[in-house]
Amino acid sequence: MKVTLGEPEILITTVATAAEIIDEGIFKFGKNGISLTAADRAMVAVIDLLISREAFEEYEVEEEREVGLNMTNFLSLLKRARGSDKISLELIENRLLLTIYNGIKRRFTVPLLQLSKEEIPPIEQLEFKASVTLKPEILEDAIKDASVITDAVTFHATKDYFKISAEGDVSQTELELREGEEGLLELHVQEDSKAKYPLDYLEKILKAAKISDEVMIKFAQDYPARIDFKYEGKARISMVLAPRVSE
Repeated sequence: MKVTLGEPEILITTVATAAEIIDEGIFKFGKNGISLTAADRAMVAVIDLLISREAFEEYEVEEEREVGLNMTNFLSLLKRARGSDKISLELIENRLLLTIYNGIKRRFTVPLLQLSKEEIPPIEQLEFKASVTLKPEILEDAIKDASVITDAVTFHATKDYFKISAEGDVSQTELELREGEEGLLELHVQEDSKAKYPLDYLEKILKAAKISDEVMIKFAQDYPARIDFKYEGKARISMVLAPRVSE
């Protein structure tokens, strides 16, 4: 098994985002690309990512392989690559070799972990009632605005608008987008939907905005949200986040 990537930032950003949520995970090298699905220890969020095989210059995977890695360690090695470098990952026996090319070859051995498969919430069974597609910088600004006021943010979608709001003890903030306005790319609402989510997790997933050209938010009334960051058909970084339900 060997794969080579000409845009190291795709892999670095993907792993960096996942590392904000989980400590370790099982990467699957399959026919469609490299994927990972894992829940955080608190079972508040599930990270779900895919780097499609189209993102790679070379993708030699004859059969599906699973590789357990420590996220922090893997990320620290990936960060040794610069923007103009190429990265290859090669599985030889029980070793994962990371090679960085830029005129010369620099090789690293990535430690493999024997991880048991954890039980993941059935995120594919979720049924959302609202879907909103935005420019990533819109969501980024709204989350940063809310974070200076409180520790949770509310998403509210109707057929006419999508609103992100937060309210603290002394201040509040609100961002409203209506169809046709710049920044709101798509709005599909089956039912009016409103739910509150913890800001600390949303701030972590924002790392994915670095390589994304759009973000899709799916949710329903007091229901989990799925947030998908996408990059030119080459990568998808998603998080499913449990709502914060008022007592």
